[in-house]
Order: sequence, then structure tokens, then C-alpha cells
Amino acid sequence: MNNNLKNKDNILIIGASGRVGKEIFKVCKNHIDTYDTFGTYYSDNQPDLYHLDIRNESEIEKFFKKIQPSILIHAAGMIHPLQCEEKKDLAWSINVTGTKNIVDCCKKYNCKLVYISTDYVFDGKNNPYAEFAITNPLNQYGMTKLESEKLISSLNDYLIIRSAWINDIHKNSKSFVMQVLNSLKNRQKFYAPDDQFGNPTLSVNLAEIIFELISKNQQGIFHVTGSTYIDRYNFALKIAKVFSLDENLIQKISTSELNQQIKRPLKIQMNLKKLKSVISTKILSLEDQLNYMKQTSDNMNS
Repeated sequence: MNNNLKNKDNILIIGASGRVGKEIFKVCKNHIDTYDTFGTYYSDNQPDLYHLDIRNESEIEKFFKKIQPSILIHAAGMIHPLQCEEKKDLAWSINVTGTKNIVDCCKKYNCKLVYISTDYVFDGKNNPYAEFAITNPLNQYGMTKLESEKLISSLNDYLIIRSAWINDIHKNSKSFVMQVLNSLKNRQKFYAPDDQFGNPTLSVNLAEIIFELISKNQQGIFHVTGSTYIDRYNFALKIAKVFSLDENLIQKISTSELNQQIKRPLKIQMNLKKLKSVISTKILSLEDQLNYMKQTSDNMNS
């Protein structure tokens, strides 16, 4: 982990094995002239990554001493809302205590912190949401992410990225797109709520936009999602259509019929005006995202 090329900035990506961290790691690795990139994992062991438990501050400090990052991208944590609700203490210890440990080290070593947050910091009652809108999380996941945002905002140099409905095409992914594809390919019915609305986001596009924001040394909070606002039922139909699967297997349902033991914000539309004023990277529509994933899938299977 020792680095001798001091003319470059060192980037440390915590959670580089996850849905977003994985793509950011790839993007940063592609800019070897500018950055030396290091990444960590917790449970999903992958080559080129180092093990790290963010609940252990002394472990984090070892990384800071060895790598001396000037930029840290925090993409780790418990991300499934239902799991966070069922294991509230664990969610708090990972998402909040873990973030506090990272923030403390960033302060000590004067490191910029980039944090992946969520639209779940809002309650869905005042659309569309700009960065300065009033927050009001409805569940434990949203609460832990908002508490982490508050801790991070005490830093001199930080970037908080609020995203939503992040999808990828990786085989073992639990993204909405992969849930739909796995069901339909197995000829199983898929129940999709028609009363949950949001902005689907492609992980690759999100990573490219985050990289541009970092390159332009942006600070503060940015909403970064795809440009399409849609409900999950029609989202599922579009997935089936692009991948030439049976749309009749997709069944419309309401959120209340799912009987989930969790409160969810039903309609969150993210205002991207601030983001559009800063970046040149194209913000992908849902059509663009699905076509990209279909092409990627075809290439993987060819």
C-alpha cells in the first residue's frame, strides 16, 4: 500500500466492492496519470482491494497513515432499507458510527470526503427536491444517512452525493433491474408497485458524474440521479420490453399490499438543476440506461 509517486493525488474508496464503489473504483483507475487509487471491501472479497471494517477507527487510521489519501470516497454501509429496519442497532453502528470514524480521520489528516447518500432523507411530500429542501426521513435507513450527512458537513471540504434507485447489470446484484430480469427469465411473476415513484440511476453514469464533480473540486451537496421520473410498475414494464421478456408476468400492486414492515417515501423526484449547471457528463434517461445494460448483457453473454 505504500505510495512513492507524490506528484499524484491518492484516492481511497471505502466500499469499493459495492454497487457504486465498484464503478467509481474503475473510473478512478482509468485516470492513472492523475490519481493512485486504493479500495476496500468488508464482506465481498475482491482482487486489488483491502479488507476494512469501518466500525474500527484504528483500522481506518492505518489506511490513512499508509496511503495518505487526499480524497476519500465513502461508499460503504448497509443500503437495504428493510434490513436496516430489522437490524436498527447494526445499521446505526455501520452507517453512523462507521461514518463518524471516517470523518474523524479526514479531519485529522486533512482529507476531502465524498459521501454517497440517498433520496430517503426526504419524506416524499414536497416534490421536486432541491439540495436545500427540508429533510424528514421516514425509516431507519434514511435516518442513518441523514445523521451521517450532518457529521460530514462539519468538515471543511466535503461532497455529499444524494442518489436514488441505483441499478447495475452484475450477475449477483440485488438492484431492481436484476430482480425483474431474474424473475422474468425464470418465468416467475414479478409484483411491482405503481405508487412508488423515483429517478432510476445507472451506477456507471453515477460514477462518471461523481468523478467529474471531484475533478472540478466541487463541494457541498449534489443530487445525482438519472433524468427520468417513473413508477416502479412502468419501470418494470420497460425493463421487460428492452430485454424482450414477457411483460404479462409483471403484476401491478400497491405498496400497502406488499405488507412490508417499513415506512417508505412513495414519491421522490430529485431536482437536478444544480448538477446540470456544473457538469458536462450526460445525465442518462431511463431509455439510455436500459439500452446500455442490454448491450452490456449481450456482450457478457456473447
